[in-house]
Amino acid sequence: MMSTFTLAKSFLLSKIREHYSRDHILKIQEKKVRKQLLYAFDHSTFYHELYTKNGISRKDLHTIDLEKIPSVDKEMIMEHFNDVLTTDDITKEDVLDFLDKSTHTNDLFKNKYHILHTSGSSGQLGIFVYSKKEWDALYPYITSVFDFNFRKHKSVFIGAVGGHFTGASFISWCTNGVTRFFCDPLIIDVNDPLDEIIKRLNEFQPDILGGYFNALKVLAQKQRENELSIDPKILTNCGEGLNQKDKTFIENVFQAPMSNLYSFAECYVLGFGKKEYDGIYLRDDICLVEIKKDHILITNLINKVEPLIRYRIDDFITPKKDKKKQLPFTLIDTVVGRAEFVIWFENKHGKMDFIHPLIFTDFYVKGLDKLQIAITSKTSFEFRAVIKSEDKKRVLDEIKMKLDKILQDKHFSNVTYTINEYDSLRPDEKTRKFSLIVDETKN
Repeated sequence: MMSTFTLAKSFLLSKIREHYSRDHILKIQEKKVRKQLLYAFDHSTFYHELYTKNGISRKDLHTIDLEKIPSVDKEMIMEHFNDVLTTDDITKEDVLDFLDKSTHTNDLFKNKYHILHTSGSSGQLGIFVYSKKEWDALYPYITSVFDFNFRKHKSVFIGAVGGHFTGASFISWCTNGVTRFFCDPLIIDVNDPLDEIIKRLNEFQPDILGGYFNALKVLAQKQRENELSIDPKILTNCGEGLNQKDKTFIENVFQAPMSNLYSFAECYVLGFGKKEYDGIYLRDDICLVEIKKDHILITNLINKVEPLIRYRIDDFITPKKDKKKQLPFTLIDTVVGRAEFVIWFENKHGKMDFIHPLIFTDFYVKGLDKLQIAITSKTSFEFRAVIKSEDKKRVLDEIKMKLDKILQDKHFSNVTYTINEYDSLRPDEKTRKFSLIVDETKN
C-alpha cells in the first residue's frame, strides 16, 4: 500500500517548488547531489571503491567539481549490481528470480521494493530498485503532466505490458492506496490487435489517453476514420520521441492538448512538457541532468537503494532558451528519441558522423505514410517505405531526391542506400515499440 503521508508531502513539495526562484531550485539540487554522493560513498561498496580508486576522498565530495567524478553506465551497474546497492537484503539472483516468477505488475520484491526492468536498444538488461518510500516520493510528480484537480479520471496507458516495465508499473500502481480515489486506470498492450484496442477504448471512454507516440498517431487515424470514437481531455506521450507535424495532427483529431512525459526506469519522472511550455521542463529538484553532445548523464536525487550518479543515457537533447519562464526548471527542446534513433555512418574521410533523428522525424513526402531506416553497414542503409498513393513513382522519386540532399549535406557521398516498399512496419517483437531507426548490422 502507498504511504498517504509521503504522497501528500511530496505532492505539496512538487507544487510549492514550481513557484521557487531558479536560484533556489539550483541550491536544492546542489544540496541533494552532495548528500547523494556522500550516501553512496558510505553505503555502496561499488561507489566507495570507484571514487577511492580515482583518488576521491569522502571530504572531497563536499566540493569536488562534478566533472571530476567518474560516470557510470548500465553495463557497469549491472556487472556490479550487488555492490552498487546500499542494502544487504537484495541480490541480483533473487531479483531475477522474482522477475521470472512475478505474475502481476504490482508485485513487490520481498513486499518492500519496487522493481523496474528495461533492455533498451542495446539489449542490455537493466534492473532498478526503489524502496516503497522512494517510489511514493516520486509518484506525485506525475501530476505535473496534467492539471490535477482532485477529481477521479479514467486514464488509459497503451504500451508494453507483461513485465515490470516503467509505464505499466506506474499506471497499475494507481489502483493502490489513496490514488485509487483519483484514477480509474486501464492498461492496454500495444501489441494487442488494433480492433481489440479500439473496442476497449470505445467501451472505456477515457478522460486521459496516454501511451507511445506512434500508437497515439494510429489511434488518431482511426478516430478520423470513425472507427474509434472517444473524447479524451488530455493526451500524454510516454516513452517515445515525437515530431511536431504528427503531434499537431493528433491534437487536432482529438481536440485535446498533448503533454509529454520524459522518463526512464532509472528515473521515472525526469521531465514533463505541456503545449504552453513550448518544450520540456526537467525536474531539477529530483534529478540532475548533465547535457552532453551525444548523451546525457543523470543523477537520481531520490533513489538511495540503488544510487545512479552521473549515469549515462544515450539521449540527444538540446537546452532551450526559456523566454516564458513559466517554471524555474531547465527547459529543453522536445525529446526526439533514444539512442536507437541515431544514425552513425563512416564518411568519405573515414570518420564516423551521425545524422540527427530530426531529419527523419520531419521527413515529409506526400503519399509516404510511414518510414523506417535500417542500417545495413557503416556506409549503407535501407529506406523502408509504406506508401499510400497510387502515384508510387512520384513518391519514390521524391524520397530519392530528399535522401540525396541529406547525404550530400553531410558529405556522405560514399554512403549508398536502397528504397523498398512495405505493406506495414511493425513494432519490435522484444521491446514492443516501433523504432524509426533499426541497426541490422547487429543481427
